[in-house]
Amino acid sequence: MKTLYKVLPMMLGVGLFGCSNANNATTQDNVNTNSTTAIKDNNAFVSKLPDTAPTVKLSTDAQFAPYGFNDEYGSVTGFDIDLMREIGEDQGFKVEIYSDPWEEVFENLDNKTRDMLAAAVPYSTERDKKYLLSDPYAPLPSSLVYLDESLNLTSVDELDDVKIGVLSDTVQYDYFSSGEINVESVSPYPSTFLAVKAMVRGEVDAVAEDAGALRYLMNDLPDLEPKYFDYEDIHAESAYKVLLVEKGQPELLEKVNAGLKSLKQNGTYATLTIKWFGEDLTQAVSEQRKPNT
Repeated sequence: MKTLYKVLPMMLGVGLFGCSNANNATTQDNVNTNSTTAIKDNNAFVSKLPDTAPTVKLSTDAQFAPYGFNDEYGSVTGFDIDLMREIGEDQGFKVEIYSDPWEEVFENLDNKTRDMLAAAVPYSTERDKKYLLSDPYAPLPSSLVYLDESLNLTSVDELDDVKIGVLSDTVQYDYFSSGEINVESVSPYPSTFLAVKAMVRGEVDAVAEDAGALRYLMNDLPDLEPKYFDYEDIHAESAYKVLLVEKGQPELLEKVNAGLKSLKQNGTYATLTIKWFGEDLTQAVSEQRKPNT
């Protein structure tokens, strides 16, 4: 997936945005329309834990860089993967990574074929009832990216004449299609990559997505000069990204939260957020509190 991002500037430069094979470049938020089978990741990470250490089966949808995606060697990598492995090392359990289709990740928790899910999943009261949810771990709100600097967006009240492109079946799509925010139009796309292409062609004025995912994608398009408007309050429930644990494993949830706290204290969390998001998010994540806690 990272390889794909590296070739996007070249595609822009030679005018290949209309090529049909770009439809396979699904890079964003929890959409996997091509894969229907789980893939166990066997990359080069070597745990320092003894062979007798317990193993946690972690589900992820490797279609949402930089949280989780397949690198040029086909291995699953990303912030969520690095974070869970570090939590496991800190708390004494190994992490076995499975790249599952998004439409199956919750079902796999329900039928207990997976112990956990890490996929930049936003908090919701429904999920809190059905699963065990960790403390917030990635304090990145929803954002709009646009190219026309004359827009100069500072408020959602300024979107009356703005055409929004957004990934279908996401919290961002729900937000802008609810009718509560006045926009000129909302156009769903099967990937944020395709929404950005539409913005370059002038079909939409702005694209809505998770701030971390947007910046990661746009940073590999040096020919563009994107502007960002983080429209979501960092303390909004939908901005709280949580790790999901199968309902019957409260001890595992305790370990996950303890490991997350430890990584924030020893500097590992800062190292990982700088690596994947370009900034230390320790203070921001420490200010987030899971609702009802």
